[in-house]
Amino acid sequence: MIPEPDYSDSEDEREQQRRRPPVRMPGMAAAHPHHNEAQLAHVNDEGLIVPRKLPNPCAESAERKSLHRELLFNQKMGKSVLGQKSELQKAMEKMKDEQRRKELEEERVKGRTALEKRLEEQANKLKLHEETEVIKTDLPSSEESEFLRVHARVCSHTLPVDSKS
Repeated sequence: MIPEPDYSDSEDEREQQRRRPPVRMPGMAAAHPHHNEAQLAHVNDEGLIVPRKLPNPCAESAERKSLHRELLFNQKMGKSVLGQKSELQKAMEKMKDEQRRKELEEERVKGRTALEKRLEEQANKLKLHEETEVIKTDLPSSEESEFLRVHARVCSHTLPVDSKS
């Protein structure tokens, strides 16, 4: 901003000009009469407007501030709010889960009633019986097939009865 030229020769005229209210140009906003000195502090002694930092709505948000405060607190406590875990933590949790599953299974097995134990034994016997039956049915067919192979080999080596050599 370029200052206005000073055409006066005396110091008295300069002081009177300073005391006089500024000339209001058309289109300029009028100053509010209830403005005090603190509100006009953004004007320096040369009459220039002092730049001030613009307000940041994100930084002034109460919700953002509380979230930031919570994240800092959790970081100090060693918690990860965002669910980002190291490989070591993931492996440790996996091992703990497997151990819990094994313990639950053992408790379930130990806490069975006599009826449940008897039913499980019966089921195991049935499975074993079915497996032995399958093996027994396979054996005769393999024996028969072996018999047929041997018979075919013997028959092929012997000469037919009708032919004369």
